[in-house]
Amino acid sequence: MKVLLIDDSEIDNYINKAIISKSKLITEVEVKTSGLKALNYLKELEGNLEEFPDVIFLDIRMPEMDGFEFIEQYKNLPTETKGKCRVFMLSSSINPKDLERSQSFLEIEKHLAKPLAHHSLEDLLL
Repeated sequence: MKVLLIDDSEIDNYINKAIISKSKLITEVEVKTSGLKALNYLKELEGNLEEFPDVIFLDIRMPEMDGFEFIEQYKNLPTETKGKCRVFMLSSSINPKDLERSQSFLEIEKHLAKPLAHHSLEDLLL
């Protein structure tokens, strides 16, 4: 299983990558520090579904392109591409409007509170 972490925080990425890498389900972890960089990365992979991530963990607050702007653009990717991937919002935001907004997107499977260590990857991904 391939995972894409999208978060501008180097510390969060370091911690989350370490947590994800311990899972026997995960074979590869890619990190992008903005929604725009992640979107460009995914567009490069469009014709190659084997390389496309199976799971995306997406932060909300980021410069350049935030998590919600990313999802708005992600929705335009081909259906077969999006169908391979599960998206989880992973955020430290406690704003109820952020939770409500993330639940309004069909592309977002679940809104998770940071840190990822509070969640069982196996329970989420199986």
